[in-house]
Amino acid sequence: MKGRSIQIICVIFLLILGATATQVSAAISTVGSNGEGNYTSIQEAVNNAQNGDTILVSPGVYRENVNVNKEVAILSSADLSGDRINRTYVIGAVPTNDVFTIRSGNVTISGFHIIGGPSGMDTYKEVGIYLEGVQNCSLINNTMVLNDAGIGLNNSQRNFLYNNLIGLGSIGILLTGSSENRLSNNEIVTNSEGILLDNSANNTLMNNSLYMNGLGIYLNASGNMIYMNRFSNFMNALDEGMNIWNSSSAGNLWDDYNGTDADGNGIGDTPYIVNATTGSIDYMPLANNVSSGGGQENMSGNNTGMPM
Repeated sequence: MKGRSIQIICVIFLLILGATATQVSAAISTVGSNGEGNYTSIQEAVNNAQNGDTILVSPGVYRENVNVNKEVAILSSADLSGDRINRTYVIGAVPTNDVFTIRSGNVTISGFHIIGGPSGMDTYKEVGIYLEGVQNCSLINNTMVLNDAGIGLNNSQRNFLYNNLIGLGSIGILLTGSSENRLSNNEIVTNSEGILLDNSANNTLMNNSLYMNGLGIYLNASGNMIYMNRFSNFMNALDEGMNIWNSSSAGNLWDDYNGTDADGNGIGDTPYIVNATTGSIDYMPLANNVSSGGGQENMSGNNTGMPM
């Protein structure tokens, strides 16, 4: 028995040593379009990366379609709000293909200006960042223009979409068969459809701004929670399922809300009806004079306009 105990201890030690070695081996590589980095293309860096690695991409223009099948962080080293020269652009080399295709969990894409090429043939043909069957990915601080869809999730769960600016496309964000994702502080402007949820449940949409879209949000789904978003579109919302349109303290800000706020608490006195037939109702619509103070949840804005 003593010998067997020693063997077990040795196995555990080797497993711990292996895990530590894996963590230590995580590396940072650099990409530069002018040859100043370890690689000249993002795809080349991904091909040579290991799970857990970070890829830093210098400002410049990268004409490629990037396939990511490893757990890596791909980060622009430029300030997203910087001048046009100090930005990191990724332009799809094949206009009908997705610019970024993510087929691994635990991937982060942050800080890029992503430009596709609307195919004009299929609304869903080309996507700026496309997630296929993945979990725990983070898409943060990206700008996507001229894509059929800015961000697309298919059969994906527990992903985080934060502070992205999406415009001049067919669909801003498309979720198909996807659940438990969080969409927060995104600005979706001048698309045919802002956000489209298809057969997707238990997602949270909070503090997003949807302006000047043909249709702000379309819900062919149920069980999603939508609150503290700002809507100002040709048509703000179409809900054919059963979704929740307010939290316990706040709903959404609707540009076509006609109710009053007699007590001045920032919450409209009457509900905002999204779809009376399905019972899709915002019971706590935000009034135009809503304040971010006084104990209410933060309604601070994010991006302020489309970059040129």
